[in-house]
Amino acid sequence: MDWSAWFITVLSSILGGIVILWVVAGYYHIRYYVLRRHEPETWKCQPRRFLRPDQQRQAMRLSTLNLAIGGLLSGTFIYALQHGWETPIYFDVGEYGWTYTLLSTVLLFVMVDGLAYYAHRMLHNRVMFTYIHRWHHRYIATTPFVVTAMHPVELIIFQAATFIPMLIVPVHYMSAIFVFVYILVFNIIDHSGVKLQSRLPWQGPSSFHDDHHVYFHCNFGQVLTFWDRFHDTLRREGRRYGADVFGGKGKSIDGAVKGRQIRY
Repeated sequence: MDWSAWFITVLSSILGGIVILWVVAGYYHIRYYVLRRHEPETWKCQPRRFLRPDQQRQAMRLSTLNLAIGGLLSGTFIYALQHGWETPIYFDVGEYGWTYTLLSTVLLFVMVDGLAYYAHRMLHNRVMFTYIHRWHHRYIATTPFVVTAMHPVELIIFQAATFIPMLIVPVHYMSAIFVFVYILVFNIIDHSGVKLQSRLPWQGPSSFHDDHHVYFHCNFGQVLTFWDRFHDTLRREGRRYGADVFGGKGKSIDGAVKGRQIRY
């Protein structure tokens, strides 16, 4: 094993993730939480809730640490690919052509997003939530730096959800990089706590995931809302939610019938 090559690959992967975090999260933090902190009702999903300064520092440290762990795993995976580990990943577009490369990029995104939904929903099992996922839900009022402020075991679970599709479907290595960077950036924005609407039709507004932190066991999707609509775990009007209401469908309020899904 070439340890120097491994070290350079891992270091590049770690720095790449951390730079993305601090550039994107830093931008939204300064733009809203610093420059517009005096008018939260105009931009904040939860205008009456802010993290305490110690919680914010904790989220910054934990997200940075977890991205370093993720970079270690991703960098090692990349090193293995570069040194003979056989997977369906390919490096020459000519092997499959541009049409397949573009379609497989979309397929990779959908597969990763779907696995993230099921992994996230698994983490809302009573035991997993109590001992692992509850770390992330300490931050009811999210900020951009909350994105990977989670238990390291949870990070590894989501990391596995991103790796598995690449072991099944042939994808170009740049497709994988694009999908993973896109998902990280989107998740930082989605955790921003800022009321934002996406111009991309397949993405829900930031309120979708913000509601997940407010109501706990609903809205499990990562980017697409499709999985929640399909499994009926989208938050509904007239239902009671909370840390103690598991299952993703909420509970009836005073015997009320199941309410309509919230439109995001």
